Amino acid sequence: MVSPCNPSQIYEYLLKNDYLDTFLFLISSADNLNNRAALLDKKSNDLLEKMRHVTDKVSSNPEEAIPENPEFSSLMKGIHYDYLDAIMQLNILIELLAVYCRKIRDNLRELPQCIGKNDFPTRELYDEFERFLNLSITDICDNFHYPNVQSFLELSNDERRSLKKLLDKSLQKIQEAFTKIYWFQDNFRDVYNKYKHTLSEFTGVFGLDRATMSLQTEVYVRHKERDRICTYMMPVSPDDVRYLREIAVRVYYMLKALIENALLHIVNEGRDFVPKTLFIDEGDKTEFEELSGKIQSCIAPDFRSKVIVRPPEAENVDRINRDLKEKHLHKMDRDILDPSSLLKEGVKVTK
Repeated sequence: MVSPCNPSQIYEYLLKNDYLDTFLFLISSADNLNNRAALLDKKSNDLLEKMRHVTDKVSSNPEEAIPENPEFSSLMKGIHYDYLDAIMQLNILIELLAVYCRKIRDNLRELPQCIGKNDFPTRELYDEFERFLNLSITDICDNFHYPNVQSFLELSNDERRSLKKLLDKSLQKIQEAFTKIYWFQDNFRDVYNKYKHTLSEFTGVFGLDRATMSLQTEVYVRHKERDRICTYMMPVSPDDVRYLREIAVRVYYMLKALIENALLHIVNEGRDFVPKTLFIDEGDKTEFEELSGKIQSCIAPDFRSKVIVRPPEAENVDRINRDLKEKHLHKMDRDILDPSSLLKEGVKVTK
């Protein structure tokens, strides 16, 4: 049996197994993910609101919906750039998912140091994307640290079978989500890269179908492939924004569960645990809560951390202030995630 949540015991385990910086990095990652996802959600909500505004303008005065109208053309360009920016933000989240999948699978302790340009080369990133399409249930089970239900002796044989069915349903949904994420990333990869590195987009193009009084608009992005130039055409409509949101939700919950389960894997000292987040139908959630509530051989605490940044040495204050004033940033010659000097007081685990 695992003892009740004991912060001192957990802290000793982190130190003994060289997990302290990894543990704190994962907690920070979960918080960062929530904030990035909130920004993307706001972006999609703003886009839908702008589209409603444009639709209202067309309904009230269709004569305004002409390319020669600079105000209307500017509105359409704003919508198009918001759409391109949402594609960029979503692709960044997918890249994060790939990095976390690989590092959690291969060597979790390397994750906090995976921040240099050579730590995760582009070729490895694309290899991980390809893996999304071919993930087996066993691969997902291992990567997400899903448990062997036979470890939960508190449950009867029937209850273990029931829990196993729920876990299998969740694994199936995760597999389906990775497939959908793969196809989005594969389809939009060139658009994302061109938007980051060139000014090859053409925006503000639209037309009005006067028979239905509906606005039709697309974004065009030029791309070169084997010395031949092609052009991507992307419709921009509420349905297209909702598609981006659907993929974003899948990416967010995959990454959230991956980070959450890595934390639970650590605090349970590598033993089997019950995931907090299961991808099951609403009707199955009551059964899952009843089964998981009977299991006392693992812990599922809440996680919080704080980074303690020590004041600079007195002799460095003037130089730092000068950098902040002149450059608007200062590069510290130390790691803010250094467990030995900054974060010894930064772990708090609560039941």
